[in-house]
Amino acid sequence: MLHQLGVFLILAAAQETEARWHRLPPPVYEVTMEVRLNPEDRTLQGREVLLWKNTTSQPTDELQFHLYLNAFANNQSTFFRESGGSLRDIGMPKDGWGFLVVDSIKTVEGHDLKATEEFLQPDDGNPFDRTVVRYRLPAPLPPGETVTVEINFHGKLPRVFARNGVHKDFILAAQWFPKIAVFEDAGVRGRQEAGWNCHQYHAHSEFYADFGNYDVTVALPARYAGKIGATGRKVEEKIEADTVTARFVQEGVTDFAWTADPRFVVVEDVFDPAVDVPKAKQGELATLLGVAPEELTLAPVAITLLLQPANRAQASRYLRALKVAMWGYGLRLGPYPYPHITLVDPPRGAMGAGGMEYMTFITLGTHPLFNLPFFQEIRVPEGVTIHEFGHNYWMGMIASNEFEEPWMDEGINSFYDMTIMDEVYGADTRFWGLEISALENNHAALSRDTYSDPMVREAWKFRPGTYGFHSYPRPAITLKHLEGLVGPSAFHRAMRYFFQKWQFRHPSTEDFVRAFQESVGQDLSWFFSQAFYAAAPLDYGVRSVSTRKVGKDRGYLFRNGQPTLVAEEDADEKSRHHDSFVSRVVLERLGEFIHPVEVELVFEDGTRQRHRWDGQEKWTLIEVVAPTKLVSAEVDPDHLMALDYNRWNNSKRVKPSWAPVAKIMEVVWFWLQNLFSLTGLVG
Repeated sequence: MLHQLGVFLILAAAQETEARWHRLPPPVYEVTMEVRLNPEDRTLQGREVLLWKNTTSQPTDELQFHLYLNAFANNQSTFFRESGGSLRDIGMPKDGWGFLVVDSIKTVEGHDLKATEEFLQPDDGNPFDRTVVRYRLPAPLPPGETVTVEINFHGKLPRVFARNGVHKDFILAAQWFPKIAVFEDAGVRGRQEAGWNCHQYHAHSEFYADFGNYDVTVALPARYAGKIGATGRKVEEKIEADTVTARFVQEGVTDFAWTADPRFVVVEDVFDPAVDVPKAKQGELATLLGVAPEELTLAPVAITLLLQPANRAQASRYLRALKVAMWGYGLRLGPYPYPHITLVDPPRGAMGAGGMEYMTFITLGTHPLFNLPFFQEIRVPEGVTIHEFGHNYWMGMIASNEFEEPWMDEGINSFYDMTIMDEVYGADTRFWGLEISALENNHAALSRDTYSDPMVREAWKFRPGTYGFHSYPRPAITLKHLEGLVGPSAFHRAMRYFFQKWQFRHPSTEDFVRAFQESVGQDLSWFFSQAFYAAAPLDYGVRSVSTRKVGKDRGYLFRNGQPTLVAEEDADEKSRHHDSFVSRVVLERLGEFIHPVEVELVFEDGTRQRHRWDGQEKWTLIEVVAPTKLVSAEVDPDHLMALDYNRWNNSKRVKPSWAPVAKIMEVVWFWLQNLFSLTGLVG
């Protein structure tokens, strides 16, 4: 009771705080829906009332919708052709098909639009794909005007394997209703003229939508009472006979998803900034961003965690990670603007529904194995929680087009979850002496062979098998490199500037580049043209190093303009290079990415020299004369060039050192000891 009272008081304060920060966007549309789902056969029946406003400068004589569930209708859909019926190494279960059918659509004035129904395939011309549909309006809708349509629809959720569906009693309904597309104005994301942006459902692409308000009522068998979660706030739940209905409302979001499972363990908590935000961190980030600490004040947020019984012991891990994410993103970019968030823990057998993001509603994923002491430092629950929450910023409030520029969603978000994981937890994984950071995990994906495409490309156009690389680790490391290039303070101020300038809008890559350069006050086009728009790997290395003592002066030396023969007996005394050494270092550019680079020379007496090379040519020679021998040379000594995919060639010593080998052998011996101990224990 005391806990509930505390939560109530905190949330009352949250409502006051929210009123101060109520910056939710004006809705492009408003949706009221009722849906009834039968878990036994996975069928749903729904009614949608959509009020849509033409916010562009041009009229439109049609409406376009996504019917995403039709991606699962048959093996001829574009999704199935591209995926082969498998996503994230999870295949579709037998008889797992799903579909969505619009039974009727008419305006409130009574104009029947169903007769004009036309399926479009704007991306690949696949005549069997029915994930995009168009309806003609009775008359063009002028700019600033609204139209209201009533839609009756029915469908079937697939068995869980790709982002949504049903597994036994578990339900995740995502992309499950006729969803209005985005009517973009001229100038938005580089468009030449106004038009609909409505892509098919692809295997390696997510979604794109405008901001709207939702009011949705879900009806299920009564055994689901109290175990239903969704986008937004639950405002009502009631049981009548054998049916439970739950109503949810949410303003200013791009989508609506919901879940239910009679086995859910419901955990209620609250993010309380007064308790959960480290004051030292708030001050540190305020200094980094050049703002007063008070400007980084965050609001309380109610948390609902819908947990599988087998994962009860991991509730605290999920909740702590969520709170870390709330201040990790919030302090850097701006406060989370919604008063509530729901976390969904899918059951084993339904992990295809895990690791997915919807505004105010995210799905997670873990394993009971991570309850055990040996595995508690494998940060899978934390990593997925922080990443999926971060999508409320990147994809959510920055409503980029995930079809056309996936790096702006997954990539920027991967940079932030990497930064926060390493900042708070120190490593993604600690296991029996092995420690791997999130940065190292991302960097490990870089190799020369994976640079098949520019990073900025439509999701379905990457070389098969490389979508993940180009959308997650490559952009994350690219941003890490950019941070090293301009410095942490300038970088994070620029990212905050971009976020706050484009919040609740639809920016493009060009908008990002322009805003970033505005903030840092530099022309970085040389970097962006290669890092974003070219398939150019970056690799600089030290090819060779040598050092030798300068010999005695011999022969004729010109003194006062006259040649003077140096006698053998006084060569030492008159030598200009007595005890001097000439050292030569050859650097090479092994990738196509051209980048200025620093090299540090280390000498036997402990002195160091820095040299800068513009990196333009394929190689360069650095030659120096010094009173001591050269020991080693290292490219990028400050480790700022995160995009350098091969760090093994970054340094070279004149004489080999066995210290790294000894360190490796120490680790190998450590693991062998553990293996022998484990073998003895098992025996």
